[in-house]
Amino acid sequence: RLSTGILYLTMGNVFGSPKKTLKEQLRENKRMISRAVRELDRERNALEREEKRLTIEIKKMAKQQQMGAVRIMAKDLVRTRQYITKFIEMRSHLQSCALKLQTVKSQQAMTEAMASTTKAMVRFFI
Repeated sequence: RLSTGILYLTMGNVFGSPKKTLKEQLRENKRMISRAVRELDRERNALEREEKRLTIEIKKMAKQQQMGAVRIMAKDLVRTRQYITKFIEMRSHLQSCALKLQTVKSQQAMTEAMASTTKAMVRFFI
């Protein structure tokens, strides 16, 4: 009787693709995180452009004494600034995840180096 772990390694996962190594998984996850960070930056830049546009529009409407429109746009400006702050927070969280992945990758490399060193020492002393 085979254990499920051995069966999984020999047959792959449910969809038939082979199990990825830790190195491949780390690379793929790092790529996904980088892509998400770039997308967040794009969205944040669009929000910052919107913030500048709103500020100019508010000043123009205030000169025309249209206080109702100014009040609505001011609320929209506050909401936009809150979204910008949230995007910055999300970006920093994603970067911390990327740093944790890098740490795992470094630990894996150190483990592999220690294993190969141990094998070499065993061969040397035998």
